[in-house]
Parts: sequence; C-alpha cells; structure tokens
Amino acid sequence: MPPPAAPRLYAHLRLAQLFGANTDVGKTVLATALCRASVRAGEQPYYLKPVSTGPGAEADERHLARYAPQTRAATLHQWALAASPHLAATQGSQAVPSDAELVAQIAEHIGSVASTSSAEASSSAQQHSALYVETAGGVHSPTPAGGSTAHALRPLRLPTLLIGDSNLGGISTTLSAYDSLLLAGHDVRAILLFADRLNAPMRWGNAEYLKRWGEEHGVPVFSVAGPDATGSLGPPPPKREGDEQEMEAFYEGLAGGSEAGEVIKLLRREHEQKMAELAGMGQRTLDHCWWPFTQHTLAKTPQDVNVIDSASGDFFSVFTAASSSQGQATPTPASALQPVLDGSASWWTQCLGHSDPGVTRAAARAAARYGHVLFPMSTNAPVLRLTEAVLGISRGEKGSDLAPILPASHGPGHGWASRVFFSDDGSTGMEVALKMAIASAALHYAGPRAPSAVQQRIARGKEAGGAGGRAERTWEVIGLKGSYHGDTIGTMDACEPSTYSAAVHWYQGRGAWLDPPSVGVHDGRALVTQPDGETRQYASIADIYDVETRLASDPLAESYAAQIRLWLEHLTVTQGRRFGALVIEPLILGAGGMVFVDPLFQRVLVDTVRESEDLFSLVDPPLRDQRRVQPRTGTRDPSDWRGLPVIYDEVFTGLWRLGQSAPARVIGTTPDISVLAKILTGGLVPMALTLASRSIFDTFARSEQKVDALLHGHSYTAHPVGCEVAAEALRRISRLDKTDETWSAARQDWNAPQAAAGEEAKGKIAPWSFWQQSVVERLSRSDAIASAMAMGTVLVVNLRDSNGGGYTSTASVELLQQLRHAVHAESSELRFNIHARPLGNVVYVMSSLNTPPAVRRATEEMLCAALGA
Repeated sequence: MPPPAAPRLYAHLRLAQLFGANTDVGKTVLATALCRASVRAGEQPYYLKPVSTGPGAEADERHLARYAPQTRAATLHQWALAASPHLAATQGSQAVPSDAELVAQIAEHIGSVASTSSAEASSSAQQHSALYVETAGGVHSPTPAGGSTAHALRPLRLPTLLIGDSNLGGISTTLSAYDSLLLAGHDVRAILLFADRLNAPMRWGNAEYLKRWGEEHGVPVFSVAGPDATGSLGPPPPKREGDEQEMEAFYEGLAGGSEAGEVIKLLRREHEQKMAELAGMGQRTLDHCWWPFTQHTLAKTPQDVNVIDSASGDFFSVFTAASSSQGQATPTPASALQPVLDGSASWWTQCLGHSDPGVTRAAARAAARYGHVLFPMSTNAPVLRLTEAVLGISRGEKGSDLAPILPASHGPGHGWASRVFFSDDGSTGMEVALKMAIASAALHYAGPRAPSAVQQRIARGKEAGGAGGRAERTWEVIGLKGSYHGDTIGTMDACEPSTYSAAVHWYQGRGAWLDPPSVGVHDGRALVTQPDGETRQYASIADIYDVETRLASDPLAESYAAQIRLWLEHLTVTQGRRFGALVIEPLILGAGGMVFVDPLFQRVLVDTVRESEDLFSLVDPPLRDQRRVQPRTGTRDPSDWRGLPVIYDEVFTGLWRLGQSAPARVIGTTPDISVLAKILTGGLVPMALTLASRSIFDTFARSEQKVDALLHGHSYTAHPVGCEVAAEALRRISRLDKTDETWSAARQDWNAPQAAAGEEAKGKIAPWSFWQQSVVERLSRSDAIASAMAMGTVLVVNLRDSNGGGYTSTASVELLQQLRHAVHAESSELRFNIHARPLGNVVYVMSSLNTPPAVRRATEEMLCAALGA
C-alpha cells in the first residue's frame, strides 16, 4: 500500500500539471515551450511524464531533451504500444501500477525534485524551480490500471493547465474537459491553446471564442502561436523528417513571445499568493470566525488552527507553516501540505471518503436538473426515489428515474415505517421526531384538543390554588443518561443536564433519564458493566450482542425489566409525571462519550415501556382523585405504537456506521420513529430524514384542518441535490455491503458472517468491526486504558483518569498531540498524522466504509504505540 498522497507545495518549487482536452492537442509542445520560458524567467525547469506509450525513440522525454536541453526530464512508465495506457500496459512485461501506486510514485518524484532543487538553490543564485507534469491523452483517458486520469491524480491536486483543442470541434471539447476537471476537484489555473495560422485555408476561431468565454467566467485563456518557415504565426509545423531546425525556430519564437512569458508570470504569482494565503488563514480565522464546541481562548496562535487546503479519501491536506520554510530553500524541504487522517470522519459525516466522484456527480446532476424546488404539495424523482429506498419499497424499472437504489431489506424503515419527513440536519430531525411523538401521545392519552371556549373555562381551575388543585403537567420524555440529540432547544430539553446545556439559560430538562449499563473490553475480557460498577463477563462480544438468546437465558433480562418497571411506577404513580416519548440512541451514546450501551438493556427498556400503558394512561386529576384513561386496545391496530412512541436517534449510529443498515436489527425491535442524517448523504450536504410509522402519521392526518397538520419545515426541505446525493451514497454503500472483500474479511475477523434475512428479523446479528478484534483486546490491556471497544467503523478507547473522566477531562490532550504531530506506524510504509477530536477522557477514531485496510492497520499501530499497548 503506497503512502497517502497529499497535494505538494514548496516555497522554492512551482508545480503545474498539464491536462489535454483531447489527444494530439500539443501538450508536449506547450510543455517544452513552458520549460524554455522558465529558463528565460530564471527558473530551473523539470519535466515529468508519468505514463508514456509508443516507441521509446519517440518518447516525449526525448523531445524535451532535444528542444529544451536545460530541462531535467524523466518518465516513470514507458510502454512500447502506441495506444491508450490501459491497453499498452497489457502488452508489456513490466508490472502495472494501481492508480494509488502511480500517484505515490509521482509524489515521490516531486519530493525528489524538491530536495534536488533546494540543495542546488542553496549553492547558487537561482532560487526558484518549476516542475511540469504532463498527463497522457485526454482528461479522462484511462490510467494503466484502467481508472480515469483526472480522478486518479486528484489526491495530488496540482495547479493545472488545460491545453485546449484548436481543431474543428475544439470549443466543445475544451469546455467539456474544463468542466470535467472542475468536477474532479482540480485547480485549473489557465487554458492554453494554439491560435489559427493567419494564412491557413480554414480558420476555426477557437482561441478567440474561448478568450471571450474566459473573460466572462474569470478563467485566463492564452492563445499561443509560433512562427513557421515563412514567419507566419500559428500552431507547430507538421512532423516530418529533418524538421529539427524548423521546430527549433518555432520554439524560439514561441518561448520568446509574450503569451508563454505571461503564463509563467501567472503561475509564479498564483504560487506565491497561495503560499501567503495559506500562511495567513490561521490568523484570519482566529480574528473573525466562531467555532462550534470550542473555547477560543485555547487557540492562542495560528499554528493551533488546522488549515485544510483540500481533502481526498480519508485524508485532509493540511498546511504546516513549519514546513513551508517561508521562502528559504533548505537541504531537505518538506511539503507545506501534509496528509492528516480525518480521524473523526469530519464529525461522523464521512462514509465514502472526501470528494468521492460518484456523490459529487450526483450533486451536480441534481443541481443542473433542478437547483432547488419547493416540496409542499409537490414531488420530484430524487425525493421519491430516496423515500421509497429508506422505507424498503421496490418500484420502478432499471434505468428509470425511479429505479430502486437499495434491496428492500436494506431500507432502514423496512417493515415498520410508512412515511418520511425531510429536514436539514440531525438536531432538526429530532425536533420533528419529538413533535410527532408527543402529539401522538397527547392525542391518545388526553384526547382531541378541547374547543377554545372550553379551554378558557377550565384554565382557571387548573392554575395552582384553583379548584383543580394544581397546574396541568407538562409532557416529558424518557431517555438515557449521557444522551445527546442536538443543540436546538427541544432536543436539548430531551437530554439530562450536561456540559452542553449548563450555560444555556432557557434549558429546562423535560424528562427522566436512566443510567445505562455499558459494554466494553477490559483487560481482554468482554464485560457488561452496571452503573454501580458491578460487572458480568461473557465469553465474547458476540455473546453480549446475541439479544434474543440473552432475553431467554440471561438473568440480567429479568433484572432489567423489574428495575425499569419499578422506576416507571415511581415516575408516574408517585411523582405524577406525564411522558410522551421514549428517546434512545441505539447501541452507542455518541457525543455523551461513545458509550456502548448493553443492547439487552435497550431491548428490555423498549419492551417494558411498550408494556406499561397502564402507567402512561394516568391523567391530570379533575378535582380530587387520580384516575386512568382506559387503554383503547380494542380499537387499535396491532401495528400501532404502544405504551409510548419510541424514537431511535440514528443520526450517528444508523446506515451501516456500526456495520448494519439499521441498529434495530441488533436490538431486535423496531422504533415508531427514527431519525437519519450525517452518513445519509456521504458527508457532502446537510439533510435529515425522520421516519414514522402509519399510526404516528395518522395523528396529524385525522382532519382537514391545517392546525392538525405537522406544522414544521424549512425552505430547503427535501432539496433535490441532497436527495440525489443520498440516493447515490446509499446505493454505493449497499453495494459495498454485498460485494466488498474488505467487509467480508472484517466480518470473518470477528467471526460474524453476514446474517440471512430470517436471522436479521430474529435479532441474530453478530457484531463486527473494520478495526481488528485483536487490536481491541491489545489496547484493552494497556495500563493507560480503562476499556476499549469497536463496532463497524468506530474504535473507542477510554483512558484512565485519576480525576474521574468526563467531557471536561484533559486526559486525552497529550495523546491527541502525539497523534497529530509525532507518532507514526513504525512497521508500515505509510506516513501520516491523525486528526481526532476527544470526548473528555475518551478517544475515538472512525474510518469510512471504504477506507483501505492498510490505512486502518497503520492507524491501529499508531494508537497502540502512543498508548504503550
């Protein structure tokens, strides 16, 4: 596995890559001209052709040696067959590099040139060099391994020059290539193309048209022309034997012309501007931006700011001021841009890596077709397709707008949800869920809203001191301690008092919260730990997550049920409180500290709440005695919610984050409402879905009065870009689940073969993780770690903290500094740092669903090294 390739940036070495709008548009000729112009500008030019096809005697490197002899030219791979690289590579005897290997080789060559040019610059007056990387064929010409050149080279993201097509049809070809490069994430600095020869029998006018287009769109376009034997300016002369002198004259005129020199000035100016801009972004951010969840007094210098120039795959490309050398050449320069692993998956949003071509195209596709269109009383293909996918409905034909994107069984709402409500983020999605649930409970237990005249008549009696004896009780929720459901007012009130709400003066804490037992690996042992510290050991993590077996045989099941029932009786009968929903984060409490909750406890909690309608039916006393609303079991459908509406907050844990399409498959029982976000759109755009059962929807569809509707929404509800992106992300993830060998290997490592449909329905889901089981056990034995745990993409370590831990703990500070700046995997060829965000004394790393195994293995080694495991 090659090292991760981040963009390269050096103060003394200017880089540029040349893409062609098509084959035979003059890339090599213009590269040669730019090398000669660099010499005139006082730069030492370098040239690299990563992939070359055709006879070696005709290689572009030889052309540079003949017409730009001061250039140091090199070729990485040469195949004799004059054909597309993916075909030529099959005819040669040399090994065919993967796209990642090819990019790593280019990055290594750039580093070598940087070292050489820096050493030479320190002993001469020539302080600047330029390296031109010429690609093969057109923008999407295949690499030797068969990938797209534009996408393969994206991790390097070198400043790009697009060589336009000056031939018939070249305007369309050039603009299409430009759009393709932008869509692939490249930084196109300018377009270069040859001008028509004045005495040509037919002039296409491509250069003139593209110059006007460039002025309108802010893209520099350079029309390049050199002399022929008659002195007429235009494109290069045709190839023929003995044309060296004529070609030399062409180059001399071309390099000495104003256009080539202006290109060099532009590239040098933008290179210097980028260095200065990156160096200043940290301070500008400190001066004007307000970060979330951050105490700004802790960021004291610009070096404390993570300046991200770009991102690709699992890595940020981060500016490192110490590496930039501030314009001074050093014997062994480091790139000012370094690869840093996005260890938090950018706050849990990433699942296919940054700048994934598939989801990027989906966003562009929907943006070009719709932009944004309103949703009330309307529909469109992306929103309908996504809706039916998450509900597990298979309709539409292959190739149509409404073709299914998921197998029905993979839909997280399959078998229980009937409606999807769209919002913009997880917190808002949970606000919607709370409105749905509490309105449903109020209608069921309190009956329809009384007419306004009646409400006014009885209001005085319900006031404190009135005839009714006390004010009407408020609606509350039941949840778990350590929960976090977002930062909007309603979702904060649905959580116990915590660091998140301590300074929020309108916080009221409308609920009651149980302290849940947790799951973890302690010193190699799989334990369930109760809130009082008592532990119960199991043979394996898989045994802990075999919920159905434990329901029948584990004494904890009966104990949990008795404790929960007693607690509910105390809340409702003794304290007289009224509840409208059970709200849980299934399997893991995320922001509350990455706590893996005992799945048996959550299953028993849901079951007990649903079986306790007799407690939740207690109503406000009219005058004296408390009475009950009789449960309307005789008139209710078996699929209706029971006890309380159950909400699963799956913003973090849903959609394969934990290895399953829905955490309900592990717990063994479905919710009445669930919320999906983050991973939903592959981390590209904000969107959330609130799924609801039929009986929840019916709460709001019982009349034709608008006041009875769910009056919630925002301007970008169900925006087509988000829906199209989500559909593409889910399609890709589902395909990984079925076909990716990495998933299969990870399941085998945890002895968790993919469950059959029948086993899923019965809760027979074995847990598994992309992180190695042996590493979890190894970490758990470290003296610095209290426990470790992994599931799906998430790896968590709880550090020992003599001060008790918690969100305000600083126990992880030193470890995070090591991961960010110092520790590397000694036994791996990979070299990168890790950016991670702590949760007090809890440190976690999170991969994408398609992270290369070598990256995960190197990350594991770095964690073990830093923790002495």
